[in-house]
Amino acid sequence: MNKRYFKRDYFSLDIPEDRRIGNDMLLLDADDFWVADNEPYIANATTAFFFTSGTVDVSINMTDYHIQAPCMVIYLEGMIVKQGNISESARMDVIMLSKQLTDNILSESNMYGVLRSQIMQNPVFPLTGQSKTIIAFNYLLWNVVKMTDSPYRLETARHMTLTLFYGFALNHPLRSKEKVLSRSENITRRFFDLVKQNYRKERSVAFYADKLCITPKYLSQSVKETTGKPALEMIDDFVIAESKALLRSSMMTIEQISDTMGFMSQSLFGKYFKRVTGVSPRDYRSQNK
Repeated sequence: MNKRYFKRDYFSLDIPEDRRIGNDMLLLDADDFWVADNEPYIANATTAFFFTSGTVDVSINMTDYHIQAPCMVIYLEGMIVKQGNISESARMDVIMLSKQLTDNILSESNMYGVLRSQIMQNPVFPLTGQSKTIIAFNYLLWNVVKMTDSPYRLETARHMTLTLFYGFALNHPLRSKEKVLSRSENITRRFFDLVKQNYRKERSVAFYADKLCITPKYLSQSVKETTGKPALEMIDDFVIAESKALLRSSMMTIEQISDTMGFMSQSLFGKYFKRVTGVSPRDYRSQNK
């Protein structure tokens, strides 16, 4: 496998000028973008892909999705992603935005908090009945990016992307129809929200149970009833997923990764990683180069 894909550094790929605007925006298709792998990576750019046919399996921030077209999926920078099986009939148009361009677009709209909250809750946006709109939007954007001689190319693409967020994400009709959750499902959702915010510092079930004002036993029972896994295993999954992603796709030393993940020492990180995965961080990195 090409090492560039392995590290998910899409902006370093040899993408023609008429499908990219410097290191701010890339337009990709399934062949460029989708690399099925059993290991996670950390998204380093905002990615929106319009999935127009077929099916794919993907894990985003430790939640598994079996996605069927038509829909739009958004990864935000920093999300932990594991791309899985893709059907032979799968087709997609992918828009990838640098963090700088994303921040520039959303800072003017006063909607970053709302949009991020919605995407973190569910990054999959069904687009049933909107196929013509999807085709038209992608056609226009791809043609704008192809205007390589235009001094307004980036500015035009920036405004079109803002329209994408408003029109397809924030204004999605299904977002207002929230599912009525059982008590266990509600506890699990709140637990996941807390874990996503704190897993680099807090790895005990007791911490999260205290935040939710319930006992650790009840928290573990609720999470297992909903997900099939006990709460501690879910916490470990978050820590290990990011640790693996950093070991695979960053130049950070193991000591730096240990600090990033909130461990008091590299030794404690190594023991924790080996207990959960069966291999040391150093061996994992060498096996996955």
